[in-house]
Amino acid sequence: MKSDARPKSIRVVCYAVNGAGVGHLVRLVGIMRWVRRYALHAGVKPEIWFLTSSEAEGFLFHERFAAFKLPSKTIVDDSGIDKLAYLALAKQWVWHSLGLLRPDLLVVDTFPRGSFGELLGALDLCQKTAFIYRPVKPDIEGRPDFQAMLPLYDRVIVPESADRVTVRAPAATRLSYAGPTLVRERVEMLPRTLARERLGLPDDRPAVLISAGGGGDALADTQLHAALSALEALPVSVAVAAGPLYRGTPVRRAGLVWLTQGGLAELLPAFDVAVAAAGYNTFHELMLAGVPAVLLPQPKIADDQHARAALAEEAGAAIVLPDLDPHAIGAAVSQLLADPNAPDAARGVVPRNHARQIARTLLDLVLPSHLVARAADALDDDALVRTAHGLPGALELMRALAPDESGPARVELAAALRLEDEAQRLGLPRILLGRIAVVLARKLPPGHADERADAVIRLLRALAPFHDWGAAQTLVRLLHTSRVDGFAWLDGAERALGRAKGDGQTLHDVVRTLSGALAQDDAPGHNEALFAALQGAPAAPLMPDELQP
Repeated sequence: MKSDARPKSIRVVCYAVNGAGVGHLVRLVGIMRWVRRYALHAGVKPEIWFLTSSEAEGFLFHERFAAFKLPSKTIVDDSGIDKLAYLALAKQWVWHSLGLLRPDLLVVDTFPRGSFGELLGALDLCQKTAFIYRPVKPDIEGRPDFQAMLPLYDRVIVPESADRVTVRAPAATRLSYAGPTLVRERVEMLPRTLARERLGLPDDRPAVLISAGGGGDALADTQLHAALSALEALPVSVAVAAGPLYRGTPVRRAGLVWLTQGGLAELLPAFDVAVAAAGYNTFHELMLAGVPAVLLPQPKIADDQHARAALAEEAGAAIVLPDLDPHAIGAAVSQLLADPNAPDAARGVVPRNHARQIARTLLDLVLPSHLVARAADALDDDALVRTAHGLPGALELMRALAPDESGPARVELAAALRLEDEAQRLGLPRILLGRIAVVLARKLPPGHADERADAVIRLLRALAPFHDWGAAQTLVRLLHTSRVDGFAWLDGAERALGRAKGDGQTLHDVVRTLSGALAQDDAPGHNEALFAALQGAPAAPLMPDELQP
């Protein structure tokens, strides 16, 4: 049974072992980004590992996740490695990895038995387990061994609507639905102009994206070249997202942008139309970004791309083509470019990303639910945008300002963000803000986060005219922990520091004076008396060894 105590850390292992694509990997990364955010907000260190066979493991490095890498089935076939030997090695690799890591939570995507049928004997190595049940074809989900594994997971989470999967009792009691799950939120996507600038696309003509998904599919090269041929006669800019697994020859010609790296999701607003297969991630990312698409469904063992593409076509967000006819592709692109309602229709297919919802469900298995609820309340879209480049630092400040978590989580985070904004205005580097504000906050009396943030800001403003944040770190360490005099001592601090600056003292002078006062037998016992001593002291003379040549 889950304890109500807050653990210092949690260890999560994601199982993303698949062959010619990156879908499992990308979907789990989207979820784990929110797991990491919520855990940090709760004051819990998230230790997240990926077990993967994807040859696009560089994507994990880009997203700052650690990974153990197994060769994919694709490269095993290409390199002539004996399949039975590989199968035995792969099973042992998974067992030993889980045995060494002993995760608090194991998250498995798409195949409940594992890619090699090895997870039946491995789930007991994990405290809690969850299965991300991406819809698969009926002949796969209907297999007895598939359904028999589902009750062994603590949670079964479907990143799709409720009518897309079949789950039999008793697993149905552990089932939840979350909707499409992606690697980026809509608010994390760049504005159209900036996205085009990043890609080197001109802003005076429509832009079309040709996507091969992960790029590892056998039809990827044929599909890309058919689309390129279709767009040659159209007055559009073209970018090709060949994918990190693409092994064909890049096309180099004037005006064509050729991309092989991952991480395109935040740049999708650059495009007016896409030509793509209908894989889970590519399809939903395009719809979320409001990019209507000409869809060319690919045959897959488990994934029904035709059914997914039909949903978008019915909504007016896509045109589905049965083959790679360049003439038909070009005509479909022109039709979508001329349809002003197609972008809104696409957004209607995928109104939002549900990764945060799944992250919350997962963390409820291993953390006290009230901590997860506080994190979910605080980290809304506005907070996500404002902390895009420094969430850990903002959360560190928040915990310093509100150590007892007595107020509304959203208000506490807002206080930390307000403090960050003021520090930036004062020219205080972010890394030094953490060192100064966290120490200072520990010395302040209890109170609401807003009140404590105001106190920190007042002192920072009094210190800013000295332009010496290094000495400011030393000064805050000299302060007494304030219990008796509350926040009233800040009035004296502001007056004393203002006078010292007016008298031509440096902040080093101030620090020496305060240090000297604290070294006396009758040292000031609280901050008000400490700054009173500074206010009555003359400028501290430089010692000979401190004189500059």
